[in-house]
Amino acid sequence: MRSDLMVRPVHEGIHQAVNETELAWRQFVVAGERRHVPGRPFVLESWIRCAQKGIEPGVSAAQKILSESTVNELWASHMLHENIDPYIQSLTDTMMPSRHLVVFTDAQGFILKISGESSVRQLAENMNFVPGSNWFEDQAGTNAIGTCLALGAPVQIFAAEHYCAPVHPWTCSAAPIRDPATHEILGVIDLTGLREYHHPHSLAVVQSIARAIEDRLRDTLEIERFTIFGDYLELATRYPETLLIALDRGHQVIRCSSAVWEHGWVDSNNQLLHLPPEFSRLADGSSWEVDGSHQRWKWILHHCYRQHQRVGAIIQAVPTGVQGRNRSLPAGKGRGVGKDDNPVATISFNNLVGNSPKFLDAVNQARAVARSDAPVLILGETGTGKELMAQAIHSASRYAAGPFVAVNCGAIPHELIGSELFGFEGGSFTGAAKEGRPGKFELADGGTIFLDEIGELPLALQPYLLRVLDLGEVTRIGGQSPFRLNVRVIAATNQDLETMVENGTFRRDLYYRLNVIAIVLPPIRERPGDAIRLLEHFVTRIAQKTGRPVPPISPALSVALDRYPWRGNVREIRNLAERIMAALPVDGTVTIKALPDAFRQADPEMNLLTPDSGLRQQEIDWIRHVLEECHGNISLAAKRLGIHRSTLYRKLSTADRRQNPSR
Repeated sequence: MRSDLMVRPVHEGIHQAVNETELAWRQFVVAGERRHVPGRPFVLESWIRCAQKGIEPGVSAAQKILSESTVNELWASHMLHENIDPYIQSLTDTMMPSRHLVVFTDAQGFILKISGESSVRQLAENMNFVPGSNWFEDQAGTNAIGTCLALGAPVQIFAAEHYCAPVHPWTCSAAPIRDPATHEILGVIDLTGLREYHHPHSLAVVQSIARAIEDRLRDTLEIERFTIFGDYLELATRYPETLLIALDRGHQVIRCSSAVWEHGWVDSNNQLLHLPPEFSRLADGSSWEVDGSHQRWKWILHHCYRQHQRVGAIIQAVPTGVQGRNRSLPAGKGRGVGKDDNPVATISFNNLVGNSPKFLDAVNQARAVARSDAPVLILGETGTGKELMAQAIHSASRYAAGPFVAVNCGAIPHELIGSELFGFEGGSFTGAAKEGRPGKFELADGGTIFLDEIGELPLALQPYLLRVLDLGEVTRIGGQSPFRLNVRVIAATNQDLETMVENGTFRRDLYYRLNVIAIVLPPIRERPGDAIRLLEHFVTRIAQKTGRPVPPISPALSVALDRYPWRGNVREIRNLAERIMAALPVDGTVTIKALPDAFRQADPEMNLLTPDSGLRQQEIDWIRHVLEECHGNISLAAKRLGIHRSTLYRKLSTADRRQNPSR
């Protein structure tokens, strides 16, 4: 980035210097004299670049114009598509009296959005200042947009400072918007108007807007990193022996096992080294080799996604001299960062969020069974929190000091699941490590193994699991001697195992052995009041992770959330919290307006439940419910509701007057 000279706005005396600037421009384009523009050396430097590019100073600027369909495609696919519209509209409303146009371009200088008074837009069309036109400096000469992109800094260009004569009647101010992850310019926000309507603070305005957009992108980046870190927690328990590195979009290392640092693969700026130049274009599963401290390693790429957008990557490092010890993860399955120590449970019953009767029944049942050694079968729809419940049972059991090993039976290829669960002896099959490898059951010895999606366990392997349950021992594939184990088994499924037994796809004896104690986790739609509790929980976690204040949540949301079907259950609420926090201003409140359109489509009555629609009965019911939970403690209830005590008193007083109008 250049010095502050280039970002300094046109000074107050510039109008007296217009003639001098025009003279300097004429002498430059006609005679080639390099006379400095008063106080603006970067303008002359830009003119020199334009002359070297062969730009004609007398012709209309912006000769390159894209079709309307291409512009629409560029806009729809742009990273800032959803973030920038409110700022453009707000700035347009503010600048309308000053006859300025608000403009957004991409990083190549193509105008994608332009907003402002129609008469000013018509005048701007005379210089091809329209959607689809390219205002990069080497296309349109010196101008705020193009020169801002050329210098990578905010720029204001006034009148004859423009290289092309048709633009001399105009003044423009532009600021770049950078991706906080990659630090690359994503686009430019620009204010353009006739020079007689020059606004002294226009440069400061666009700089402020650019900073606000970057702040929002920074919040989104933190949520992306939070998502990657969540994947890490999942994978760390499933593949504790795997060496992995997690990266965000800017190739910053989010988390990695200690050996990564020992190999010298991370620089002082926390950037991962040894990435190929074409890294951003590599397909999932691509690999390349790098040097480690003692040997060469094969790096395997696994992309990470959030809401169908690529947000980072996981690099899996496999020593080339040891075949089959660290295999590639199944494409599309849980990805995070491996760690070297034993996997442990991080959840206890105190961490479980919910207060609805069915959920509390399940929790109380789980607390009781935690004291026994019997197998547990957790039943529930996808996303209801079966693994969290399993961790809580483990943490309250006599196995709490031991490892908690989670295995997703549906995430492992059928031909590998046997060796994954039960281990293998050296040389037992082609490519097997000479020293063999323990399976998940051995790794869980002294602790708990959690078998998620147990219905996906191949029928041929089910007798092996039955042997573990009956005899407490496991035999590695290719081995002869069994290992004695002390392992608590917790299984989970969203399938109907009884039907699978009748269909012959699940062993009846194994079903009865697993189904000693069955805990049914209710879906969110059967847990009244828990949706808003979970939303509060996830919003608070995200706020703490990103270092921002915890926003208050409108109590009116409780009714809307309880009416929604929540097909994704707890996981869907977590995604909603991420979406809300990505779009919410730092000082904002989570209201009904923050919910996606799908909520209103599911129940049109939700549109009535807005903060502006008055104190409705549903809100009063919720307030009284919270008060009851807080045993009448106004201060505690107000904190829970996210409102001040005085506001709570006022709402209760208003409700009382409505129910007792004679008072």
